[in-house]
Amino acid sequence: MGNRLDWQIEQIVAESDGSLHDALRALMQVNERLEAELERLRSAAVCGHSCTDGQSLH
Repeated sequence: MGNRLDWQIEQIVAESDGSLHDALRALMQVNERLEAELERLRSAAVCGHSCTDGQSLH
């Protein structure tokens, strides 16, 4: 295992008691939370941009 990503993968699998299924499940759950947060931030940015009534922050 030469790089940081490989090391992180090994850590995640080890934390899942060696179960690749459980490791993938954990990663997918994290990904779902990150996607939801990204969507929330996108919505806030759109609302923030359109809700300023044309006033700039600069």
